[in-house]
Amino acid sequence: MTQQTVPNIDIIDSDFLQEATSRSGPWVSIYLPTHRTGREVLAGRSQLNNLLKLAEKQLAEQGHDQQQLLSEVRSRTEAHEFWQNQSDGLAVFAAPGYTRLFRLPVELPDEVSVGDCPRLAPIAPLLSGSGQYYVLALSNHSVRLFEATRTSIGEVGLGDTPRSVDDLGFDDDPQRAHMQSMPRAPQGVAGHGGEPRLDEVATEQLFRAVSDGVSKVLGNSKAPIVLASVAEHHSAFKSVSQLNVLDDIVAGNPDNLSAKELYEAARPIAKAMVTKRNQELADQFNSLVGGGKGSDDRELIARAAQEGRVDTLLLTRQPSRVDGQPDLVDDPVDAIIVDVFRNSGSVVVLDDDGAAPVRAIFRY
Repeated sequence: MTQQTVPNIDIIDSDFLQEATSRSGPWVSIYLPTHRTGREVLAGRSQLNNLLKLAEKQLAEQGHDQQQLLSEVRSRTEAHEFWQNQSDGLAVFAAPGYTRLFRLPVELPDEVSVGDCPRLAPIAPLLSGSGQYYVLALSNHSVRLFEATRTSIGEVGLGDTPRSVDDLGFDDDPQRAHMQSMPRAPQGVAGHGGEPRLDEVATEQLFRAVSDGVSKVLGNSKAPIVLASVAEHHSAFKSVSQLNVLDDIVAGNPDNLSAKELYEAARPIAKAMVTKRNQELADQFNSLVGGGKGSDDRELIARAAQEGRVDTLLLTRQPSRVDGQPDLVDDPVDAIIVDVFRNSGSVVVLDDDGAAPVRAIFRY
């Protein structure tokens, strides 16, 4: 089997969104910055303990059992090894009978929220695919998936997805092994009698398996994928996959490219796509607001979200504040975000363009 690296990114999956929009509170939401390397790696452990104490105080003041809610968080984060394999930020969510932790490739502030719903605003760019994209480095001999944001990249685990044609077990099939030993036809040329050659069959099978594996990992994410591959593999992969693969690619064999090199090559492609989409959404909002199908009135948006009338919630990106000073947060926009997701709407985070920080495009 192909050697696999240890991922340090957790995908925020549809299961979490289902719980976040349906499970009753109280919800404890904790965010903190973490470090991938260096002496600061273990600093997150003491900072999380400080944030947990703040959460316990809030839970006690509201009459909730803090031990029941937070015991699993403590047990899952005590080990030294947990802090040795972090990304740029850690998000922790706890509700009665439910705990999830996400290592994320984004800087997060030190903050705690205790309320009827989870605090989702700090990770809103990751929830609808509006603030992240994926890079799929693909060849016959290596498959790697990365989650990238505006500032960072990290490898994502692919479970039991084959990482190369060797993982398909062709060598264990005598007939396939015999075909594999035959002289190879030139690229794009069919084998004897017009039948596809084994290498072509193997590539197609690998790409189908990779597409299925990535789909399982990403779930319902709408985030775009930048493919890093030779040109013919781009068209071959898109022909067998329903994933949101962009037309522009990082061209060439990606096998020897580091995560940083892939990030630098893919970032301009993703940025161009995001800029175009965000401008289209802003233009759409401006064209609809006069006719009542758009609004920047928070109270009106909150009611519309509860009624399932919000198609797209537009939030303005807020400046990152990572200064080591924990905040207790009670943000009304979190309830709006939860209601939008509960009713199958989208949340998109835009750069600050001077417009209202919360806007909505209505379905009707």
